[in-house]
Amino acid sequence: MTSSRFSPAHLFDLTGRVALVTGGATGIGLMQAQGLAAAGARVYVAARREEVLRNAVEQYGFAGYVTVDVTDKESLQQLAKEMQQKEGRLDIVIANAGGAGPTHHGADTSFPDGSMDPAKKLEKLAPEEYTKQLLEANSFQNWTDLFNLNSHSVFFTAVALLPLLAKGSEHAKASGKNYTSCFITTGSISGVVKQSQMHYAYNASKAAANHLTETLAFEFTNTTTARVRVNGILPGVFPSQMTADSKDSTTNKSDLSDKLPTMNVPVGRPGTEEEMAAATQFLAANEYAHSMLLTLDGGFTAHAP
Repeated sequence: MTSSRFSPAHLFDLTGRVALVTGGATGIGLMQAQGLAAAGARVYVAARREEVLRNAVEQYGFAGYVTVDVTDKESLQQLAKEMQQKEGRLDIVIANAGGAGPTHHGADTSFPDGSMDPAKKLEKLAPEEYTKQLLEANSFQNWTDLFNLNSHSVFFTAVALLPLLAKGSEHAKASGKNYTSCFITTGSISGVVKQSQMHYAYNASKAAANHLTETLAFEFTNTTTARVRVNGILPGVFPSQMTADSKDSTTNKSDLSDKLPTMNVPVGRPGTEEEMAAATQFLAANEYAHSMLLTLDGGFTAHAP
């Protein structure tokens, strides 16, 4: 008979742990929050829009919410104070808040008909036209705004909440429990591929976030006394407000059914809520997962440049 210690209920048990998910009321953040809650964690969601947060708490039974602007240092420091007052510690933090940024002409091999693949059908532009189109679509300001949200906020969120995460590990040890706190980022495969996917700024910002995740893992371990694991999830195509055109106002969930014919993913579909939740539970529960970037993309980066 298989030992109960190998059962999913035991392996991914997060009962009693306190979790915070930024951008946790919609899209991938909502999937992550639901996954943590289903594994027993007491989950708080954080974002700028209070109405959306309130709806998510009421709809999915989360422990609560906190409004925050992750691009503002003082707002993040206030978030830390509020969580200190509410719980006194954090065991799991997911830095998920993000945005898409400017879009423009460029290569995107996710189109199965090859229409945006330079090796197949993408029409090449003259240098003058390429320059004209990209300079019209991009500005220093929209790049700065996007990096603030997708990259810089990861650093400031991690540093602002590190003392609470350290307290989470200390609380677990004092309670005789064998786990440490963890900080998880939501990066992207767009920070790995070489194509622009029609948004240079987004891909560059996510490459920065991916690398920053590994840097935080090293620095927290080697330059602080905190016992905090740091990992990242690199999603491919998942339904979110950023990738989908439609959203259910009641559930805050998005639908990609309208775009399915144009997705060139080897498994033939977008990722599901359950698959994102499972990856999140794994990184939160597995004590040997540290400084890890978990690619979750249906095989897209295995065949796309």
